[in-house]
Amino acid sequence: MARQVAIVMAVHRPNPAHLRAQLQSLAEQTHPSIRLICVIADGGSGRSVSELAQDVGLSATVVEPGESLDAVRAFEAGLAEALDLVPDENALFALCDQDDVWHPDRLARGIAALDESGADLVHSDARLVAEDGATVLHRSMLDYERRHRRPGLRGLLYRNNVTGMTTLMRRRLVDLALPFPPQSGVHFYHDLWLALLASALGGVHLIRSPLVDYRQHGENAIGAVDRQAGWLRPGLLARVRQADGMWLRREAASYGLARYLAHSLYARLADAVEDGRLPRGQAQLAPLRPFLARFGGLFALSWDGLRLLATGHAGLARIALGFSVVSLGRNTWILKQALGPGLEEARGAMDARLYSLSPGVPPPAPRHHAPASDTRKRRVAAASLVDTRKTPSWRPKFGDHAPAVTVLVPTLNPTEVFAGISTAIDMGLGLAERGLRVRFVATDLPVSSMVTSRRFVLGRLSSAEAQARVTLHCGVKGGTVPAHHADRFLATAWWSAHVADRLIRDHGYVQDRFAYLIQDFEPAFYPWGPEYADAMSSYELDFIPVFNTSQLRDHFAQEGFAFATPDAISFHPAIDIGRYAGGTRPERKNRPPRLALYGRPEVPRNMYATAIEVLSQFVESEGLGPEDIEIVSVGLRHDPVTLPGGVVLRSLGKLPWEDYPAYLLEVELGLSLMYSPHPSHPPIEMAASGVRVVTNRFGPKDLSLLSPAILSAPPTVPGLVQALRRAWGMGPVPDGDRWIELGRLGLPPEAALDRLAPLVAPQPAHAKG
Repeated sequence: MARQVAIVMAVHRPNPAHLRAQLQSLAEQTHPSIRLICVIADGGSGRSVSELAQDVGLSATVVEPGESLDAVRAFEAGLAEALDLVPDENALFALCDQDDVWHPDRLARGIAALDESGADLVHSDARLVAEDGATVLHRSMLDYERRHRRPGLRGLLYRNNVTGMTTLMRRRLVDLALPFPPQSGVHFYHDLWLALLASALGGVHLIRSPLVDYRQHGENAIGAVDRQAGWLRPGLLARVRQADGMWLRREAASYGLARYLAHSLYARLADAVEDGRLPRGQAQLAPLRPFLARFGGLFALSWDGLRLLATGHAGLARIALGFSVVSLGRNTWILKQALGPGLEEARGAMDARLYSLSPGVPPPAPRHHAPASDTRKRRVAAASLVDTRKTPSWRPKFGDHAPAVTVLVPTLNPTEVFAGISTAIDMGLGLAERGLRVRFVATDLPVSSMVTSRRFVLGRLSSAEAQARVTLHCGVKGGTVPAHHADRFLATAWWSAHVADRLIRDHGYVQDRFAYLIQDFEPAFYPWGPEYADAMSSYELDFIPVFNTSQLRDHFAQEGFAFATPDAISFHPAIDIGRYAGGTRPERKNRPPRLALYGRPEVPRNMYATAIEVLSQFVESEGLGPEDIEIVSVGLRHDPVTLPGGVVLRSLGKLPWEDYPAYLLEVELGLSLMYSPHPSHPPIEMAASGVRVVTNRFGPKDLSLLSPAILSAPPTVPGLVQALRRAWGMGPVPDGDRWIELGRLGLPPEAALDRLAPLVAPQPAHAKG
């Protein structure tokens, strides 16, 4: 009897003709036993997929997660479903894109190669075809992209040579691969993770013939990359000559990903050995030592670069040598931190203490020179003492064909995008959805990979037309950014408000006012001084205010700011309440009640020290021990904290976005503090999940008005302890109290954007002056 092959296809806004051709090619496979699982990643194509599959004689299991998924999470969900639907231990698993075409023997030859090689994963070459599916662009994707045929385990971290839609895998590999390691935004794809696991097990085999037609078109998630001209392709040498800190940052981002995957692979296989799922000694991880080592790795990476260069793989050599440069920088930084300024400061501090004991003053310096530690004679450039964030580091290059709304954000790197920046990006994208051209400019941090950033930002839009209206630019390293004299600006932090004002005044833009997204009372982030004054002065500029919640607007009004009028635009947080309130809370078995702290020690307004004091007094006053309560911290990772009664606060760090709602369903009590007029998200998300959560009041901010599950207390230790003790004695949150009406905090974000769009819509006109 033929082995069954589970084929997992991810579907996202498919072209019906392309999808039909792919499904037809699956129906015509010479291997007879297949099971098709289609994951609907766009949330709406399920019915059309079922109908098209039925038309070509296939029966498809349609998986509809209920939310939009990127390709990585769609294939993860599909493989998990396939393991359940096809329980046979000898079953095989294949991945399939929605718009390619499989050759009839794709599965049959893959099965034969698995049997002959004993590999855990086989993959093949692919033929590149045009959008019409008939025009052959190149006979070999491997040649076109200059992929190394046998890169080895470490070589995969330089550049992946396995393409998911050509793979066929054994069940053991899929079992080990799930769940995929977490990531913020898409920085690595599923096929690389699968290839790394298989390679560590000694089981990757390449079929050198093309078994898939890889269709190239404008909607490819990745698409083939032309590397045939190799290292010396046109324009590359010029870019190398201009290499600076941005090049190093890009290399560091790639090196960081390689190191992350190496450690994730090590942890996954080590756990599999401990769990008995993998025989001890079967995984070979020695090639990963340069990435696993806490210190070192430079020489192995450099040797790889020289070896790859000598064997004609100049592109891979560049990556390996780039990694060696980053490794050298990493090791140097570690040594500098261990032996550099800290050592000198510690020596000076100790000597100062000794001299303070006797004779009470430091020894005199020689008359003709100052001690090495005396910096009074050193000259300091004035520019180093000035906050350059207020001044644009780029020049507008006028001549863009049409005006745009220029959104100034600190960063466009996915791993550096958190709640406030995410809101700013979504506001810009909302304007694009309303027909406006939008130009994002990163003002603070260089863009590590423009391709990754574009994929991350544009992936938040469902409309291809809106995507075409969005461009991304890096303004950090000087140079120019496209501009039009009728552009409008959207500032998203106090310093970018100064940047917008400076650009308008210095370059003759038509519109005098800019829009200002106000997400907190930012002067309070700083002690009284220059930054406090600069943040305060941003509120004196000429702008259109847009408040993140009406409670924040009310705080500004309470403080006497005239622009915080009742009709000023304010919107409520873009929290998907259904994502949290819709989950079913499991029955608590064999564990004590769990309390979750929103713990971010590095962020003063989250009052971490206050929270620790509150928890200590709460545990002590209730006489609790480890058998009575479990306390965890989510947010930023920190050291464990020993509380009274032997209770230990464990830090889980930042939970993956996709895992966060399910985790909250297993939490009974929450403590989330924010000494700020901005209503933070965690108390609302916790309450919607059925958690009794204690937070603090601040001026007009009182989140208890949103839900009985939220207890707002004065921002004092006694007040918070009393509220936590009261929450401890209350019963479970009724389902009816979990649905939170966010309208009390302002307009829905879509309605706020409807009001904002006409106010910032650029009106073409002649330049001033």
